[in-house]
Amino acid sequence: MAARAFLCALAISPTTTRAGDDATTNPNLRLSEALTSGSLLLEVRPRFNLITETAKPETTEVTTVRALVGWRSAPAHDLRLTAQAILTGIVGPHRLNDDPRRFASSPFPLLPDPARQSVNQLHLDYSGFDATKVRVGRQILKLDDERFISDVDFRQTPQVFDGITINSQRIGNAELILGHYWRMRSVLGETSPLRLTVAHGAWNPAPGQSLVAYGYWHNNAATGAQTGFASNAQRIVGLRAEGELGLPGALRANYLGEVAWQRAIGSGDARIAARYYRLGAGVGNGVWTLRADHEEKGSRRGDYGFQTPLTDFYAFNGWALQFTTTPRAGLRDSWLTMRGNFAALEARAEYHRFRSAWGGFDYGDEWDASVTYHLRADTEARLQLARFRAGRDTPQRNSVNKTWLTLTYRY
Repeated sequence: MAARAFLCALAISPTTTRAGDDATTNPNLRLSEALTSGSLLLEVRPRFNLITETAKPETTEVTTVRALVGWRSAPAHDLRLTAQAILTGIVGPHRLNDDPRRFASSPFPLLPDPARQSVNQLHLDYSGFDATKVRVGRQILKLDDERFISDVDFRQTPQVFDGITINSQRIGNAELILGHYWRMRSVLGETSPLRLTVAHGAWNPAPGQSLVAYGYWHNNAATGAQTGFASNAQRIVGLRAEGELGLPGALRANYLGEVAWQRAIGSGDARIAARYYRLGAGVGNGVWTLRADHEEKGSRRGDYGFQTPLTDFYAFNGWALQFTTTPRAGLRDSWLTMRGNFAALEARAEYHRFRSAWGGFDYGDEWDASVTYHLRADTEARLQLARFRAGRDTPQRNSVNKTWLTLTYRY
């Protein structure tokens, strides 16, 4: 009875939203009919990659591709099945290093997009509880702005989780998400055991305003963060507020404030103790947006920096990926973002300035820019550039240039 009451009170955050995801269950539809009357899931994404680094004598110049194909059944008897396979590969000469274990020995800059074939999604949704969904199986998990948990979809192989997610919207203007996950497939296509528990509550006190409280317990010795500790088991708890306000002349202002604390759990090293915060605000209209943000991943007196191993690395701290593991002295990132929308064309530019959170170290700066053109409703082309210049205190003094040209078709 207690377990049933728990499920009735809670459950899943929809992952990739598609037409028909929230279709009403047809109680008269047989399971065989639900399977045959479902919807096709299809995506093809080739990408040209060009990467140069001053620390590497060779240039990574290669075309990668991913294909996603699957099927989502129609809902019947409060159940819905999703199954999707993924195939990634390399087209043409293999002028790259796609293995992080060869980072130091390879003459090529790292491009972590190896050729893989596997199950990308395989989960069952149950919606028989009041305003509550339960999802069990391999699934995409993305929370808030994906600062702490993401599918890292920029990579050709996304990060996915095997587990159970419960999403409840029984209370007006509020949502509660609980989840537990026991296996993860990384962006390298490698599967490993996982002990991850999430609790996430969001409330909309007024239109356009959001308050969030969350906790993430990542109880694995190896989390992906390269700290040198025997165990990186840790938990993050935090608070977040964001919203949008109307201004004269069709302008809109937006704001964001967030603070979080990271501590060791289980076998985690006792030095795991740091704070995170972010403040940001912007203004714009339907055509352009200008925004300023400051983020700090804090440090414990220079021997541990706040780690985010499950984050969307491409959404934060620059697209050149120079801070996938936070330095021991922490990281301060101050950046400006400019966006513009012109009919079928979208443009974006960012400038980042990197400093340490402890010790005043100069870690360099970075320019990022992208142009996206929507050829059709289901097809887009995107050109992206990242230019990182090392600061005087960057350990390797490594400057990085990255260019991507991506074509994406989704059915």
